[in-house]
Order: sequence, then structure tokens, then C-alpha cells
Amino acid sequence: MKHYIKFELKNTLGYSLAMIVGGLLPMILAIGNYHATSNTLANQALAKGLFATLLPMIPLGLVILPFTISFGRDMADGVTTRFVLFGYRMAKQLVAKFVSVAILVSLVTVVYCLVLYQVLPLPSMSMLSLANVFASTMILTAALYLLSFAIAQVFKGFNMIQGVAMVCYFGIAFLTGSMGTFQLPRTLEKAIEWIPFAAIRETLKMHWGSNTVTDMQTEWFKLIVFLLITLFLFGLAEFYRRLKIHAV
Repeated sequence: MKHYIKFELKNTLGYSLAMIVGGLLPMILAIGNYHATSNTLANQALAKGLFATLLPMIPLGLVILPFTISFGRDMADGVTTRFVLFGYRMAKQLVAKFVSVAILVSLVTVVYCLVLYQVLPLPSMSMLSLANVFASTMILTAALYLLSFAIAQVFKGFNMIQGVAMVCYFGIAFLTGSMGTFQLPRTLEKAIEWIPFAAIRETLKMHWGSNTVTDMQTEWFKLIVFLLITLFLFGLAEFYRRLKIHAV
């Protein structure tokens, strides 16, 4: 399993463009959109807003793009099937892939925090909020991982999978307000609220120094609901995969 996790890490790191989008772009956007004023409190508020807004872009970029694309390529090339023949069943592959993705997201999140604390005038964050940053990022990573698997299983061909992954990335980024705000129909806004980017953003900004778990209940509720939704989609995709196997 250890060797397979190493293989998956190298596989994911091989997509340099996706690594730039998921690893560097959030930091660049946070730093580039910061403009200092003479008001210290306003500067801190802006810095917190940028930090919180672009934080969910890390798992979005590192999971939806490189993982979905690499998994789609492996399926198209028959790599996934060959692994099964050599004893790496699909369940083992999924575990190894998730561990590699979780390691990558965790490392990039650490770098993101360290760099922005050096560059932006961020106030001290409470230990509870810091723990919430990493915990919510990991739950979001798990949910997006399940969504990525569903995309790779349902759509045919590497180019199609890559295109759908790009649409999902930019669609989620724009609709959740991570790359600007737009006036959307009320019904669509209500549906998008269950993608917990806004919940993470608002909770972190409002409770930056909080030491109370109850301040984060809404965020965690939406994270769990989103995870359950993607788990349902994962189940449908797995059912579809098994139907295809039995149909052959």
C-alpha cells in the first residue's frame, strides 16, 4: 500500500497546471487582491476575508483537477484494470488515492497558512479556528474526492473527463463566490448554499479568534450534508461501474 500511495502522489504531482491552479493560485489571488490602507482594522478584515475566501480553493483545485484527470487517464489507459489483476482491488486503489490526495492538500494548506501569515496582516487565530481550518479542509477534500470518482466513472474518455473536471472546478469556484460575486436566481442561490464554501468562509471570518465549538455548528452541518450528497453520487457511480462490469 505504501508504494501505491507513493505512485499516486507522483501521478498527481505530474499535472503541473493543476498543481499551479490548486497550489499556487489561491496564494497568488489572496496576495494580489490585498490592498493596504491606513486603517489597521480594515486591513486585518480584508486579509481575513481573502484568507477565508480562497482557502476552499486548495482542495477544489488539488482534488477536482489533478485527481479526476489522472484517474480518468488511468482508466482510459487500462492502468486501473491492470492494478486489479495484480491484486490492487478498486477499494485499495481508492484508499491509496485518497491518502495521497489528503497528504497533498494538508501540505499545501500548511504552506498557504505560513505564507499568508508572513505576507498579510492577519491577526492571531485561535487554536480551535486553526483546527477547524484543517478539519473542514479534510472533510471538503473527502467530499470532492467522492465527486471526482463519480465523474471519472460516469463519463467516457479522457478528454470528456478532463472537460467535465474543468467545468466543475470553474463552476463551483464562480458560483460559490470564490472568484467574484454574481447575481443568481434565488432558487439557485439556495441550492448553492449547500456547497459549504460560503459557510467555511463566513465562519472563519466571524469566529477567527473563537474558542467555542457552537460558533461552528452551521459550517459543520453543511459540510456533513455536502459529504453525504457526494457519498450518494459516489454510490450511484459505483453501481453504474458494477453494471458495466456485469454487462461485459
